[in-house]
Amino acid sequence: MSNKDINIIFFGNTDFSNPTLLACNNSFNLKAVVTNKSKKMGRGQKILDTPVMTLAKEENLKIIEGVDLNDASLIDQLKDLNPDFFVVVAYRILPKSLLEIPKHGSINIHSSLLPKYRGAAPIQHALLNQEDSTGVSTFLIEPKVDTGKIIDQLKIEITKDDNYGSLSKKLSEAGADLIESSINKCLHHSSELIEQDNSMATLAPKISKDDLKINWNEKSDVILAKVRAFSPTPGAFTTINSKRLKIFKAESINNDNNHEIGSIYHVDKNFFDVQCGQNALRLHNVQLEGKKAMDSKDFIVGYQDLGSNILI
Repeated sequence: MSNKDINIIFFGNTDFSNPTLLACNNSFNLKAVVTNKSKKMGRGQKILDTPVMTLAKEENLKIIEGVDLNDASLIDQLKDLNPDFFVVVAYRILPKSLLEIPKHGSINIHSSLLPKYRGAAPIQHALLNQEDSTGVSTFLIEPKVDTGKIIDQLKIEITKDDNYGSLSKKLSEAGADLIESSINKCLHHSSELIEQDNSMATLAPKISKDDLKINWNEKSDVILAKVRAFSPTPGAFTTINSKRLKIFKAESINNDNNHEIGSIYHVDKNFFDVQCGQNALRLHNVQLEGKKAMDSKDFIVGYQDLGSNILI
C-alpha cells in the first residue's frame, strides 16, 4: 500500500494543527477535515472560521463541522469515508463511538514528551517550570486522555528567548515532521510501540485566569517564566492604578533588593524595572487595559509619573 492509498480523516481546530494538516494532505489520501463550527465573535458578531477550517477551504478539502461528536449522522458520514486512521491535533476528546471507526486507530500529536505534561496546557507548563527542553509525542489514542502507546517522540530545545508563541510554532512543525513515519510505523508494525510509564506521569491542566496574575513577591525568574508562558496570549498581568497591565516581554535582572516589592524603581527611556521578591523584572513590552500592546518606551511616554507607582 502506498501512502496515497492510506485514507486519513483529520481532526483539529487551532493554528497548531495546521502544519500537520498540510503534511497529511501532501502525503496521504486526506478524505475529510473535522473542525469546530464557525461562530460569531467580537463586538460585530462577525462569523469566524477556526484556523483549520480556513486552511481546509484554501486547500479545497472536504470539511465536516463537528458539532455533536456522538451524533449518529456524523458517525455514519465518517464510516462511509472508510478511514484507515484518524489524525487528531489540538482538538476535543473523541468519544469511543468515533475511536472505533478507523481500521488502524487514531493518532494524536501531543506537545510534550509523554508521559510528562499530560493535559490541556503542556507548552505553558513546560515554560512555567523553566524546562530547558520539551518535545512532541505521537501516540495511539485510548479512552483515558494522553495515556496511549507512544509511536514516536522528538525532543526540542527551549531557548531563553522562547515564549508560548515561538515554542508552539517549533512543536507544531516538529509534530508535522513525525506524522508520516508514525502512520507507517503503525501500518507496517516496523517498530514496537512504547507503553507509557504511568508512575512517571506529570499533569499540565488547563490554564485558569488566576494562573495569569503576577505575584511580585515571587523571584524574578519565576515571574519571567510566567510572562513567557502566556505571551503573546493570553498575557500575564499585574495592576497599575486599578487598571490591568499585561506584560509580554521582559528580562530578569539582579539588584540589591532595597526597594519596596512591586515598586517601579527605575524608569529608562526604553524600559522600566519592577522590584520582585528577589531581584527585579525589566519590562520591554506591555499592554494597558483598553490600549494596544506597545514597547515600553511608548508606554513610558504616555504614562505620567510612572516611577511613583506600585504594581499589585
